[in-house]
Amino acid sequence: MVTALALAASAAAARDPKDPQQRHTAADTKLAKSLALKQSDLVAGWKPATPTPNPPPCRTEPDESKLVQTARIDPTFIWTDGITTLGTEVDVFKTAAMAQTDWGLSTLKLFRDCLLQSARDQLTHYTVHVVSAKQLAPPSVPAERSLHYQLVFAISRAGRTVPMVTDVIALGKGRETVVMHSLSVRSPLPSSAVRAIVQLLANRLGTGGI
Repeated sequence: MVTALALAASAAAARDPKDPQQRHTAADTKLAKSLALKQSDLVAGWKPATPTPNPPPCRTEPDESKLVQTARIDPTFIWTDGITTLGTEVDVFKTAAMAQTDWGLSTLKLFRDCLLQSARDQLTHYTVHVVSAKQLAPPSVPAERSLHYQLVFAISRAGRTVPMVTDVIALGKGRETVVMHSLSVRSPLPSSAVRAIVQLLANRLGTGGI
């Protein structure tokens, strides 16, 4: 989940020696795909996002090289405005203890620092700064693990500033973690749409309803 917190609605990070070991299995990859958000889950207007160039690894990312991921996917979709994105990163670890360790390392400070670095590395002709970074009440789902982080940052150039909002809502159970991430201009995605997506992901993860 650290990668999702670091990059939210961006591409996966470049390979870092501090990343978990990647030993994917067919069974767990199939499991991850069954948990992830699909285009058929969304209303008309969303389409698969084109992958962006990999940014450098986050400088403050913790060392997770002793952990083993047996599956990791991150299908991301983009709205018709060409800016708003929505996706789910699904991580499956070799053991539940490894998933819990990864979860514990995925702090709000890491989210803030890594997302800010990623934005500045990619938007070299803009000024980027954080407006706010906060932990919100987690979704009302009886999951083993749940959280909601929200960051607002401002992108400025030539006297014009545009606020961007990134939300990360994560659910975890056993070896599995599902992270819904979004990026939008000025305001978060509608709360009713977010609740519906979280409900869907919770059902797939087997954590119950909202």
